[in-house]
Amino acid sequence: MSCALALLLAPAGAWTARAQVSGRPLQFPSHEAEEQREANRVQQDKRTVFHVEVRRVPVDVVVLDKDGKPVTGLKKGDFEVKEDGKKQKVLTFDYENGETPSFVPPKLPRMPPNTFVNLPKGPEAGPLYVLYYDMVNTLREHQMAFRQQLLSFVDHAPAGTRFALFVNAAGLHMVMGFTSDHEALREAILRDGPGPHVPKVFLGGATEFGPGEYGAGNTGAALSNLNFLAEYLGGIAGRKNVIWLADMFPIAIGPGPDGAFDNDRNVEESGEIEKTYASLMSSQISLYPVDLAGVEGGIAHMAKYQNESAIGTATGGHAYFSSNNAEDLIEKAVTHGESYYALSYEPSDLKFDGSERRIEVALKKKGHYTLSYRRFYFARPESAAKVAGREEILQARFVAAKDADTLYANIEHGAPMLHDVLFSVHLEAVGQAEMATAGQMDQLEDSPIYFKTRKRKKSAKALKPVKLEKYKIQYGVLDTDLKARARDEKKVPKLEFAAAAYDADGELLNSMLNDGLASPEPDANGKFGVLFHAEQELEVPPGAAWLRVAVRDEVNDRTGTLEIPLPLKPVPPEAAAKSSGN
Repeated sequence: MSCALALLLAPAGAWTARAQVSGRPLQFPSHEAEEQREANRVQQDKRTVFHVEVRRVPVDVVVLDKDGKPVTGLKKGDFEVKEDGKKQKVLTFDYENGETPSFVPPKLPRMPPNTFVNLPKGPEAGPLYVLYYDMVNTLREHQMAFRQQLLSFVDHAPAGTRFALFVNAAGLHMVMGFTSDHEALREAILRDGPGPHVPKVFLGGATEFGPGEYGAGNTGAALSNLNFLAEYLGGIAGRKNVIWLADMFPIAIGPGPDGAFDNDRNVEESGEIEKTYASLMSSQISLYPVDLAGVEGGIAHMAKYQNESAIGTATGGHAYFSSNNAEDLIEKAVTHGESYYALSYEPSDLKFDGSERRIEVALKKKGHYTLSYRRFYFARPESAAKVAGREEILQARFVAAKDADTLYANIEHGAPMLHDVLFSVHLEAVGQAEMATAGQMDQLEDSPIYFKTRKRKKSAKALKPVKLEKYKIQYGVLDTDLKARARDEKKVPKLEFAAAAYDADGELLNSMLNDGLASPEPDANGKFGVLFHAEQELEVPPGAAWLRVAVRDEVNDRTGTLEIPLPLKPVPPEAAAKSSGN
């Protein structure tokens, strides 16, 4: 693919970057590159996540008072953390207040056609939420009623809360990536197929007479979906609350009082359950089972509710059930997980042998408090937790790359918009689609959608050429930190520009990555501005529905991301002439 990065002249009074650049496809790195990045990451120790090398265990603690309200103002010394009964030293401590906006965007002028800025429409608040609607495990008669309650919840959801929507119906699909635009989320729920959508009624789901075509109640399928969510969310910083919407939740609760899994399950199934819990912990996911079945009675349903409660408790979340108002249950789940204390500790037992470790958190202060946090983890190597059950080579390498390099998680389709580095993008289709050359097809073949068409055990055959459409991506980067560093010749700004095209199902079609080493130049008055421009080109294969772009400051890993729907909207001739200055 084309990997050219051209630097454009900036307006008068702005800083124009003069760069030495190199380009390469943003594909799956070699094992040697992975090892080098991992060594760099361990040396820098930038993130607080659980790795064998870093030896940090993150624990998010929700603290509620007797009235169920979040408790604020606690200090690190107020918490006591134990692992297997032994006191641990809390290394990092922070409080995330979901009621206070974490990001408030500035007001922007009206943008020219097909010009986008990595800023949300309004303030963002709280952690990330995944609405996981499991239609396979929801009775058909409950699906229609719940659809209206889901829409009503979205209409009244707290402003600024970021949601992603996944639906399990004949497979797990992302219907909407993370967004604080609740109107866009509503439109996604109402959207019909083809492509990922929320069926009004999924006929393959459960019925009162049995599991349905797609196997409601199947533990293996449920674990597979949770593992997929864990892999997808891995590498994205912070707590993620997965609100599991269904009638049934066919997984084991995890270790019981005796420290073992359900003895009725076979060894293989218990092992898969353990791997799933390990993956959830590694990706900092808390589960919130929300039962859509309404009020039920009897001993069997009591056991069901106990299992749901145990799933939530074990992962640091909470289960909600026994109500005919599903909208209210979702609202309670969102409220429960929005404010929390983020702690981490280095375990005193450094033998990472896969054993189960019990976590206990208590408050030293007197009073009636309810604490929610994950109750255990498995001391497994990170790589073992992440790639468990994934046979596809490229997928395993991509998961490993995400763990070593934050760019891979942030360039994924549907990942949260980031604004640590602010930039604008003007996107333009260049010319007509043209048939790819043999060299271009060779570069495409490592993308997941093309890899799946090739049989690993058979001799590789050249992929049939496809038509490629070229897009020109023009960046304008605005950043005060870059301005400060630009004045110091010893701290030359280093930026990465990444672009990735995805189809409607979120499959990666093509991608590229450019490095830029910029040197500042003063304007006519001898002053430095903060704006510089860069240009990329990317050839996009057929079926592209999304283009995601990212700008990363290599010095401190600050990143900005933006996702643009394709194809572009037509630009009226008068608007095109105005934007070009004619």
